[in-house]
Amino acid sequence: MGDVTVIYYTSNRENPEFEKRIQQTLLEAVGDLPIISVSQKPIDFGKNICVGDIGASAENILVQLREGAMAVETKYTVQTEDDCLYHKSYFDFKPERDDTIYQPDSFYILWPAKPAKFYWKKCGDLSGFVNTKHLINVIDKVMSEPFDHLENAVRECTRRERFHNEIPIVSFKTANGLHYGSPIVKRRAKRELPYWGKSRDLVKRYI
Repeated sequence: MGDVTVIYYTSNRENPEFEKRIQQTLLEAVGDLPIISVSQKPIDFGKNICVGDIGASAENILVQLREGAMAVETKYTVQTEDDCLYHKSYFDFKPERDDTIYQPDSFYILWPAKPAKFYWKKCGDLSGFVNTKHLINVIDKVMSEPFDHLENAVRECTRRERFHNEIPIVSFKTANGLHYGSPIVKRRAKRELPYWGKSRDLVKRYI
């Protein structure tokens, strides 16, 4: 897809070597798509926007995503995180509507401290493909009122739709992340995933 920009956001709390491996994998996956990185420390990754050390919080995720979206020149954006692995096939998706956030249905959590299994969870918040102007409008609506839970606030401000990604996204949960816990479906846990292989081996490669 040629009309999309990748927004990569980070609070720069992860181990630098780990985050470098995440960035390298993302570079290989996105191909020629433009990348805008929004960070809290200057980084050499795509076109970088440094917002300063504003801290890790749900509110500041919105701040960083908005800064990134305002710099996007393409019709669509896709949001990527500093602790997640994406396969190149993920970026082939094409949105059909401009009022919808399209989110992947194959998303797994991997705790390096408990590396035996990948745990499926429902991808939420603002992750996915979305019209750039719509993303900015949604963020503005969410930020206009106090909210207790980002997922619930986003749900009230936009239409969302799932799409199938054959190769799952993998999210590492380290002690440095914003949320160490996560809602998961244990009955859908797996020891091995397509392309990524066994969970223990993936931890060794990245952590």
